[in-house]
Amino acid sequence: MRIAITLLLLFLAGCQSVRPTVPAVPDWQSPQGREHAQLGVIIDLRSGQQISPQQLVIELATAGHVLVGEQHDNPDHHALQLWLLKALAQYRPTGSLLLEMLTPSQQG
Repeated sequence: MRIAITLLLLFLAGCQSVRPTVPAVPDWQSPQGREHAQLGVIIDLRSGQQISPQQLVIELATAGHVLVGEQHDNPDHHALQLWLLKALAQYRPTGSLLLEMLTPSQQG
């Protein structure tokens, strides 16, 4: 009987849904913009409310397409893009990535 209860508990523990954890947002590298009052703040443009990185990822995970832009010479933008890609991959493992700067010969 103890074995059956133990197996049942192990089975039920395995059925629990585990919410993926969003990795920490990377530290800001560039000296540019460090004094800005909203550095690192994420605003939901529909509501005007501040949201957390976790909330952003959860919201974007259900979107059909996510378009992310950057200033090409800003290392922080590239770090944030990589962070977002890794975070979304936990919620959308079959997602895809489009890089607009590649030529067709580089896509292979």
